[in-house]
Amino acid sequence: MKKQLPIINDREQTKRQHITDLILTNVEDFRDEASKIYGDFSLSERSLLEGLDANGIDSYNVLSAWEEELLPLIHALQSKRTEDIFRKTIVKNLFLSEVEIQPKIDELIAKREAEILHNFAFRLYPINENKKKDMYKKQRERVRILFSRPEAEILRIKDHKIDYMLYSEAAKKNNIIVVDPYSFRSKRNKAIRMINDERRNILAAENEQLEYINGRLEALSAMNGGILIDIATKKWDLITILSLRNQYEKSVNKLSKEDSNNAIKRLEIFDKETRDFRNEQMAKLVVSADQVSLAIARTITKDIDTLLLQVFDLTTIQKNQLVLNAKEYRELSHEQAEIAKNQNNRLKTTR
Repeated sequence: MKKQLPIINDREQTKRQHITDLILTNVEDFRDEASKIYGDFSLSERSLLEGLDANGIDSYNVLSAWEEELLPLIHALQSKRTEDIFRKTIVKNLFLSEVEIQPKIDELIAKREAEILHNFAFRLYPINENKKKDMYKKQRERVRILFSRPEAEILRIKDHKIDYMLYSEAAKKNNIIVVDPYSFRSKRNKAIRMINDERRNILAAENEQLEYINGRLEALSAMNGGILIDIATKKWDLITILSLRNQYEKSVNKLSKEDSNNAIKRLEIFDKETRDFRNEQMAKLVVSADQVSLAIARTITKDIDTLLLQVFDLTTIQKNQLVLNAKEYRELSHEQAEIAKNQNNRLKTTR
């Protein structure tokens, strides 16, 4: 019986979150990691655990029951090996010498562990008195074989099983093809062909989208005399520039009708409202004022003023369109970078 794996401890919760993050950031890394996880879950381990599956019970349930119910009892029994009160009770009631006591304790504990395991197996796989054939005889034998192994080995098998379930569940949910090293060769080859076809299709779609993005970015850069790209090149914040423009417009609106039509008056307000910003930009461009000639300084300030004036002279419709263009430019640039990153990641993974 197959079932969705519940989260029962921090390890599994952390692993599930890691898988989710990996799929969101790099499917190829997930595919590679999942294939390694499948490889860790050996054929012998899979065969052993598959032998535990029966109606209403699967190996995950059995392993969980062992860890939660049986293992604490085994630990409690093992602690009796060196417990003084227990030793004294055995010596007193069984009339044993000091030489005989430890072998007898070991014998009693081993026998009791076998009884506990026997009861555990029959509780999970009981005999149905109404049926002549013992339906779960093989499953009980598998329980005895598996849980007679060292604790560390059982826990390792359990981890392999859980990791396999988590990764295969995520792969199925997200339609990600993963090559299982232990599947039949024909199935592995088919998976590899499907993965290669998927990669080619993704690459073709990405390249087509990149072609569109590059064309659109070029068009956006050319609008309004290239204002947008000039602002981006200077690393100016468009919101700051538009805020200065709004403040300029408020000041102009306070003028009389005659003065508001006077270009000199408007230029004076422009100089006043943008002075701090222009000085700040000038300071960024001039490392040492003592080593810059007046001609160079004038060229720098003229360049700053020219771009600001271009933005300030835009109509309201043009200004609003500039904001929309800037948003589209940022989004397309981000998408362009993401596609390039994904292609580089796939290239690294498939080498």
